[in-house]
Amino acid sequence: ILMSTGDQKSFIYNNQWAMVTTHGTILPSECSKRQEYEETLSTTHLPDMVFDKTTLTVTYLKSNLKLSFNVYDALKSIDMHTSDENIPKVSMSQTWIDARREQKQDLDYVKPYDWTYTTKYRGTLINNDQQQQQWHLESTEQPLNLEKLKEQEKILFYDELTLYEDELADNGISNLSCKIRCMPSGYFILLRFYMRVDGVMIRCNDTRYHYEMENDYILREYIERESEIKNLDSQVQYTTDVNQIIPYLSVKQHQLERLYFRNK
Repeated sequence: ILMSTGDQKSFIYNNQWAMVTTHGTILPSECSKRQEYEETLSTTHLPDMVFDKTTLTVTYLKSNLKLSFNVYDALKSIDMHTSDENIPKVSMSQTWIDARREQKQDLDYVKPYDWTYTTKYRGTLINNDQQQQQWHLESTEQPLNLEKLKEQEKILFYDELTLYEDELADNGISNLSCKIRCMPSGYFILLRFYMRVDGVMIRCNDTRYHYEMENDYILREYIERESEIKNLDSQVQYTTDVNQIIPYLSVKQHQLERLYFRNK
């Protein structure tokens, strides 16, 4: 069952799951919602394009457990107060930071911060505490069924969303996006943070969710990759196809989990 109204699309999958996506405009540079973000996140540094009304929510209807993807939680996962040594350097970085100070003299405001907006956000798991229904997570060595995902199945529902984006003052790109597709055999979600600082570094944090029909769990894979551009082959350095670049990046972290949504 697929429904679409204005900026919202919803799909009922196998009478068990509800997928809802909403698409919104960019958060204005001056508004009460932006002030709320800055206050609760304890920073005045936000990406140029923040899509605060853009969301994906997946609900298991029997227990009302939810899996949500939203920009606020993603921004909370950015280490905005990281040490200066952990921040990629480019020739323009200090000029760019100075320009964003807007003449403010607050010492806290001018401390180094992660101007690449790197997030390790994996999505938000929401329990149904009223009915004592909770997600149950277990580490696993079970890999994603890539062969199954490569099969040419009918696409029952598909959508893609951008949660935030910043061009890093023309020094590159920082982007968080989310895609979902539902097939007769299950559904697949890719949450991807991609960052490129021109001439310096490429970083990609991928979170994949794969649910296969009849399972009582969703398989989640999280992979952090990054490499300095100088260490990449020349043909890779200049391509803009993210999928071609990723296999050449060094894996920094790899984690597999089962997310159980029914009592074991």
